[in-house]
Amino acid sequence: MKDILVYWANKNVDGFRCDMTEMVPVEFWHWAIPQVKAVNPEIIFIAEIYNPSQYRNYIETGKFDFLYDKVQLYDTLRLLINNQSSTALIPGIQKSLEGINHNMLHFLENHDEQRIASPQFSGDYWKAAPAMVISATIDKGPVMIYFGQEVGEPGVGKEGFNGEDGRTTIFDYWGVPQHQKWVNGGKYDGGALSDDQKALRLFYSDILKFASTNKAITDGAYYDLTLFNLEQGNIPDKAHVFARVMGEERLVILSGFNEKPLRVKIKLSDEVVKAFGLKAEQDYLGRDLLRSGTDIGLDKSWTFEVDLMPYLSYIFKIK
Repeated sequence: MKDILVYWANKNVDGFRCDMTEMVPVEFWHWAIPQVKAVNPEIIFIAEIYNPSQYRNYIETGKFDFLYDKVQLYDTLRLLINNQSSTALIPGIQKSLEGINHNMLHFLENHDEQRIASPQFSGDYWKAAPAMVISATIDKGPVMIYFGQEVGEPGVGKEGFNGEDGRTTIFDYWGVPQHQKWVNGGKYDGGALSDDQKALRLFYSDILKFASTNKAITDGAYYDLTLFNLEQGNIPDKAHVFARVMGEERLVILSGFNEKPLRVKIKLSDEVVKAFGLKAEQDYLGRDLLRSGTDIGLDKSWTFEVDLMPYLSYIFKIK
């Protein structure tokens, strides 16, 4: 097995996604991964793992770079998209991962999971927009996009081996029709996409570019504001808010899984006020960086109000 890994490492593959990692003794990975990285130090190892009690073992002893964050963040976000969970669960997930948050690979689709736009998941690709914002900005770690997700591929069709299950088959000869609209007969220009699909792809482009370039996301500190505002009665448990900060990049990221418009009040905790370096004698406003054109102003109690439309996110930069 080590020789096979080294063979492909010598061919400069980007990395390995290791299936059901925790079913292989951690000692194997501890022995093999350093030898592969000696051939190619830039190669990455991603573990498919479903037992949170083993996360640190497979990072620290097993030497994995990233782990799928499936049974915690993904499962919670999927339930939230379908109005079956609470945002109050997310801060606890983040707390449990302290020290390894940057090792968690976030995702909303992969070959094992049902497509967001499928009837078996949500039936509406826009419902996942707040989950995508959270996945991309809550940690310093990576976020993964499955091909066609950014144009709303629904995985429709009874392919054969898997049947009608809302997934894109990896077993049958099959097409990926919405993704093929972006391919557009080999032009790769998205020319066959609908206007709504183009808007969805622009949203994914915006959030991925932002998350990979903004210093508060790539290198900054994280502060939860969800539990604090739930306790204050400012938000329902379908709203999620947290802060990211590094220097002058002071961000308040608000997402809603609400099905109807809501007026919410967000108060910054003393911890966030201190981290932001806010001064009582100065005025502060926030401008949304996600094209909504929405501005907010902080009052002297470090509070602002905003209309939260269904399945929408704001990234307010405080200045």
